[in-house]
Amino acid sequence: MRRRKPEAGETELDLGRYELRRQGRRVKLEKKPMELLIFLAARRDQLVSRREIVAKLWRSDLFIDTEPNINNIVRKIRTALGDDSAKPQYLETVVGKGYRFIGPVRVIPARYPQTDLGSGAMTAVSPEKGGQWGGRSSVAILPLKLLGKAADDHGVSLGFTDALVARLGNLPGVDVLPTSAVLNVPAEAAVSETAARLGVRFVVHGAIQMSKGIWRLSTEMFDTHAQTACFRRRLDLDVHRLSDIEDEMAKQIAMALNRPLGTGTVERRPRYSKEPMAYAEFMRGYRLSSAGDPALLDEAAQHLTNAVTRDPSFSLAHAILSVVCATRHFELDPASAWLEKAEFHCRRSLELDPDLAEAHVASAFLLWGPSKNFQHLQAIAELKRGLALRNNQPQAYNRLGTILAHIGLLDHAREMYERARPFHPRKAVSHSIVQVYIWNGEYDSAREEIQAWRAENTGNKYPLHFAPQLAMLTGDVKEAKKLLEAAVHLSPGEPLFVSLQGVFYALTGNEGKALESLATACASPKSFGHAHHSYYQIACILGLLGRREAAFEWLERSVSSGFACWPFFLKDPHLKNVRELPVFEVLVSSLQAKYPDHLGLL
Repeated sequence: MRRRKPEAGETELDLGRYELRRQGRRVKLEKKPMELLIFLAARRDQLVSRREIVAKLWRSDLFIDTEPNINNIVRKIRTALGDDSAKPQYLETVVGKGYRFIGPVRVIPARYPQTDLGSGAMTAVSPEKGGQWGGRSSVAILPLKLLGKAADDHGVSLGFTDALVARLGNLPGVDVLPTSAVLNVPAEAAVSETAARLGVRFVVHGAIQMSKGIWRLSTEMFDTHAQTACFRRRLDLDVHRLSDIEDEMAKQIAMALNRPLGTGTVERRPRYSKEPMAYAEFMRGYRLSSAGDPALLDEAAQHLTNAVTRDPSFSLAHAILSVVCATRHFELDPASAWLEKAEFHCRRSLELDPDLAEAHVASAFLLWGPSKNFQHLQAIAELKRGLALRNNQPQAYNRLGTILAHIGLLDHAREMYERARPFHPRKAVSHSIVQVYIWNGEYDSAREEIQAWRAENTGNKYPLHFAPQLAMLTGDVKEAKKLLEAAVHLSPGEPLFVSLQGVFYALTGNEGKALESLATACASPKSFGHAHHSYYQIACILGLLGRREAAFEWLERSVSSGFACWPFFLKDPHLKNVRELPVFEVLVSSLQAKYPDHLGLL
């Protein structure tokens, strides 16, 4: 149906196209002025107070000086409409009260009205409306917004957030999202939209602004279910007593949630450096290291190095720098220099503060790696220690889940992955749980997880490995061949893919190709994955070819280098011949004794 041609001088507000037109021509109008124009037009001839405008555009007047902002927005609306405040035809000022829209504007409704994003999204994902997370409160503490002309807050915005997250991490009955979960929230998003995006009920947000040489702090804790502020605070921020202010704020949040803030919840030692430049450099590096982008690791490492150079006793900076260097080494650059740095900074962090949760998690990441030959028991102990110090560390739960899966405690591994879920922005479980599904024979769940992983991250190599492995385990030879060819094409010579292709050849009776794949896999020392999985697949190749004794030797090598998932050994059809050996039963019994069930308990 053709749109009616406007009459001369007619003004149209098209909600479906989100645009203002005068005499048929589109008039450019920024987002806030457009929102206010739509709001006023919907209440034509009625007084709209300035307080209502604040609530509509910003939810509260917490962060900004609303008077000049409203005046500026109204001025832009009048300019777009060609209106005159002295002789208004569209927008009338009611002095001391607000505004009244009186203009002859034709409002064109949206043809397919959209559900309000805030309420609709919250209904979909809010965890406390009858979902499985009911009964627990959930809180997101957002980085402070930097207002005014100041270009740099020297790390205060992020530091204030991280300090509260650390202080409240063990609050009973409350899931406090980790700092890394809130860094990518759009600064301009409304509070309800932010809560919906993160799957929480409560949002603590605020802003800082430099005024006459003094930092002004405004904060609010908002309950998105009750749609009301639990409390608001405004105060002058003395950076020299920042820790005291953070303690006071943590106590107020705990009080609002009706939860006790025990003495064990508050850090025993100062979490941050008192040296201003060290603090600022740390916060820059910390933000980059939490972004989830490997390309930013070098820059993060440089800022963190600057922090520990400025203050060698900055324990938290050493711990985060250790994790950055370890990640750099294991995932991007196997040069020993990165590993040596990771080990040094982890050791130094623990020397400075034996009760720093992040230091114990950093230690576990190093212990459970190729350089330490996957010290399962020691890594588990370090992760448990870190979680006892502060439990809102999803990376610790997920790593614990992966380790427990590798030693055959699959039910406990699943529990650890699930325990990380409340701290994920979308309440999603880690894709690494696919290991539990495959090794436990839950193939339908594994297939769904692999599909979700590949859709979310098309370049990740791990689902490229699990997908053909699953196809072979379920007897889908045609699908396995296609998936393997794609994986090998993407990473020619990758031992994990080549050895799995060898399993495929052995499974389909091509002994020559299977042995060729085995030799190629053994010739390459580098892999994105851990070598123990390649060793295991070599055992499968030899087992399928009837070379049981040689297969068992490679299976033992897989176990001694980190992969000891005995329940999978008992299920995997590719090890059928190996299971007939008496020594196989001895191996499984020894693993069951070495890794008893209680290891999986927190």
